[in-house]
Amino acid sequence: MRVPLSALLLCAIPCVPASALADDGRGLARGGDPAQVSISGVSSGAAMAVQYAVAHSASITAVGLIAGPSWGCAEGSLSRAVETCLCGRSPQAAKVEAARRLAETHQIDPLAAGRPQRLSRAYVFHSPADRTVRPPAGQVSARFLTDFTGRAVAVDDGDPADGSDEAGHGIITPGPGHDACRLPERGDDAGATFVRSCGREDNVGRMFHALFGDGSAYDPARRAPDIPEADLWRFDQGRLIAQVTAERPPVADDAALVPFWPITAYSTARRRNLDMAATGYLYVPPACRPAGSGCRVHIALHGCRQDPRHFALAAGYNNWAEHYRVIIVYPAIAPGTPLAGSACGTPIPEGLGYEPNPNGCWDWWGYLDSSSRPGRYLTRAAPQMRVIAGIVAAVTAPAPP
Repeated sequence: MRVPLSALLLCAIPCVPASALADDGRGLARGGDPAQVSISGVSSGAAMAVQYAVAHSASITAVGLIAGPSWGCAEGSLSRAVETCLCGRSPQAAKVEAARRLAETHQIDPLAAGRPQRLSRAYVFHSPADRTVRPPAGQVSARFLTDFTGRAVAVDDGDPADGSDEAGHGIITPGPGHDACRLPERGDDAGATFVRSCGREDNVGRMFHALFGDGSAYDPARRAPDIPEADLWRFDQGRLIAQVTAERPPVADDAALVPFWPITAYSTARRRNLDMAATGYLYVPPACRPAGSGCRVHIALHGCRQDPRHFALAAGYNNWAEHYRVIIVYPAIAPGTPLAGSACGTPIPEGLGYEPNPNGCWDWWGYLDSSSRPGRYLTRAAPQMRVIAGIVAAVTAPAPP
């Protein structure tokens, strides 16, 4: 059948996929304000967020932690990461002096009289009912950031009015279609997205109010309605990873711990890319799309077992971006093969065989380190942190005319 030319013309615009119309093709070239860069995350993303903020405290202005382990808790040990930092089976401490020693040895940004030069605002959310990262972690994070920055931290334990004080592990955002607020009596969140709905509770709204607010009262009505999926754009994260991994010898190898056998090193494509995905995502609100808009930049990090794209679409950051004139960038970890069961269900002794980082977590316990480079994961030399630094540099570089 011959289609009339008029019909083709009428279809010309509506029939183009929405994503082809939305993405302007500029990637990370946004000309964001380098003096207004902040970072946050959920779960392992929260741990990486505070690691990055502490290591780059001369340029990062604010940090948000949602349901994450505390800074430096793991001490390079997987078993300690699980037993102490997640499950709370032994006491944790706020390791401010350890951070200051890293500054004195020039492994993180220098401090001024023991305080960061720029990092000054912080927000910590931790539900008292979180069974994946137990509540002591949030309490220690609040103490650490208060002592490190010398400023009060906005602490959010949830609200009994909407049940968010009994929420399961994850980030809370209003609206239907998300995980249930509370955990079931039994189960380990199999199949969960870790984006939860607890009435009107809005982690990102309250966090951005704490990080960017001008002292006025928090107003949930300023949250924008749902953002079209087509407005979530991709960027080439692989190019930035390659800049880090081009070094010789390699910055990281897989380390397979096999019972009764010596440690052996081998290489996989995932580890050669620092466990990071080739593609990241970003949301540029309308106010920040014109050249010269000079908007804030916020780095948002997903958690273990979270799909990066779903996190970027559903977690609620995009709904607040226009109000605060902030470009949201979502770096991504490549998915692994998740372990079954709860991390706190069975103790994990050091030395058992395991796949490094099967749950697709950010490196908050040193899985990219080696015996010759212990503790690197907390410093500016940490490979994933170097990729994030490359993202920040790209999004804050002067935009081409």
